[in-house]
Amino acid sequence: MTTSAMTDLVVAIDVGTSGVRAMLFDTTGKVLASAYEEFDSLFPSPSWVEQEAPTWWTTTCKVTTRILKEGDHEPADIAAVSVTNQRETIVPIDDAGRPLRRAIVWQDRRTVPQCERIANMVSPEEVYQITGLTIDPYFSAPKILWIEENEPDLFRRTHKFLLVHDFIVFKMTGRTITDYSNASRTMLFDISAGKWSDTMLAALGIPDEKLPDPIRPGTLVGELTEEAARHCGLAEGTPVVAGGGDQQCAALGVGVVREGMIKATTGTGTFMLAHSDLPRLDPERRLLCSRHVVGDAFVVEASMFTTGSALRWFRDNLGSEECARAIEMGADPYDVMAEEAAKIPAGSEGVIHIPHLVGAGAPYWNPHARGVFAGLALGHTRAHLIRAILEGVAFEIRTNLEVVRSLGLEVSEMRVTGGAAKSDIWMQIQADVLGVPVIRTEVGEATALGAAILAATGVGLFRSTTDAAEQMVRTRSRLEPQVENAEVYDASFERYRRLYQGIADIRWE
Repeated sequence: MTTSAMTDLVVAIDVGTSGVRAMLFDTTGKVLASAYEEFDSLFPSPSWVEQEAPTWWTTTCKVTTRILKEGDHEPADIAAVSVTNQRETIVPIDDAGRPLRRAIVWQDRRTVPQCERIANMVSPEEVYQITGLTIDPYFSAPKILWIEENEPDLFRRTHKFLLVHDFIVFKMTGRTITDYSNASRTMLFDISAGKWSDTMLAALGIPDEKLPDPIRPGTLVGELTEEAARHCGLAEGTPVVAGGGDQQCAALGVGVVREGMIKATTGTGTFMLAHSDLPRLDPERRLLCSRHVVGDAFVVEASMFTTGSALRWFRDNLGSEECARAIEMGADPYDVMAEEAAKIPAGSEGVIHIPHLVGAGAPYWNPHARGVFAGLALGHTRAHLIRAILEGVAFEIRTNLEVVRSLGLEVSEMRVTGGAAKSDIWMQIQADVLGVPVIRTEVGEATALGAAILAATGVGLFRSTTDAAEQMVRTRSRLEPQVENAEVYDASFERYRRLYQGIADIRWE
């Protein structure tokens, strides 16, 4: 059975770090149905994070079944399905497709010794030139080395090491593939050549036959098997299209498809990605470079660890008054906090916040950094602290934006997504600090929309991914920078930079 090519509905499956979301879209980008369900992470040791790969699939099946019922659509109405995922997480499977152990999640930090080993075999400079990445436990290669060193028999029995996207696609089609955007987060992929790196594989002793075949995002992989269809509620023969990493798909889902376009997703942390037609490497290795999900393009990426979570820290530790008022009003505590911040003038009347509560990511990569409030006086209030947090995050984004520009990428606007994008005051602060318009989109789940765009393109509903994005991404009104705040924020940003430079070398433990 083969699904009719005349249908124009697509399913996007977003397998995140804590759950799976399935969404049904039409070719205008309208959301017809959505379902989400969480799954658990496991912590065998304080710094270890693992997940059961079969749970990704069973949870996927639950949410795909639910969206068809919710949207009152038949399985045959679906033209294609595509997957986006938490990146870097790795799971080994045997030749029958069975996971040989729990997946090691991107958050896992056990592989510091393996990273040291990699640095002794391939210089950090060469790793960056080939892969666009720094040597860090974050990525997949040290996780594979940990398995090879600590579970050698399991390593020998491994047929393929799969990322989350790859595992779900395998369960759907029986094929072991990955896509360029996910492969470029393993520290094993030559981003310029678009293939596994012979240099990295030889140095690390990882046979290329143990890795899935890399293909371009948006490529038709195969069709849904009878068994997969029975479990997930879709029709046998439904086309399955290669998706991509969550951050690249989020960039696509807000329309970042040309140079000069950039997005920032702010939730717990902030991930900023700029579109580039060519690989752009930073001589100081402050920013990373990976493959985009748009054609043969690339993304220059900055990861900031503690942004939205800095505001959550305030809510949980200092925000009892705002939380109590929110309960009285039947409102969200974050909305109450935003109202308080709006009462304070730009610049927080001298208060500066550095949001490095779990160390600093790009562009500093300083694990010893810590969060700071500075410039406090007796007349300052809790509202000043709240606004200083919102401004501090914007200053952190501006710091990375200036690095992007130093690499030759001009940025004309910032497209935003994530929980922070719901806040008018926070997004206006970002526009004022960055000096460029901030643009929000109608569909908040940009990651899923990016996967939907790939699905639609992969089965020929659009001529190209760019065409699909221009049809399916709908923007809201722009937030323009307020000229009267520019001078204030330029001065505050300079203080922010000088403050960080003055304390960067302090070890707080």
